[in-house]
Amino acid sequence: MREIEPPFEVIYGENLVKVTEHEVKGKRVFYIDFGGERKNLAVTVALTNKDEKFWTSIPEGRQKEAENIGKLIGQYIRSKNKK
Repeated sequence: MREIEPPFEVIYGENLVKVTEHEVKGKRVFYIDFGGERKNLAVTVALTNKDEKFWTSIPEGRQKEAENIGKLIGQYIRSKNKK
């Protein structure tokens, strides 16, 4: 069984946002807390019909944000794993 990432923070735009990982029905889901009036966001990695990975929001509708913050999450995890 894979370990869930401990809570961490990334810089999104000009803001520091809190990220927590959860497992939902065997999928990795990241919950982003913007810490203000902005509505929180949940994102996960999904597959296209050509088996290409992409970040998406849950529920759908905030795709651009999901793609942008998903890249930051991926960079954080990859950089941590290189240490």
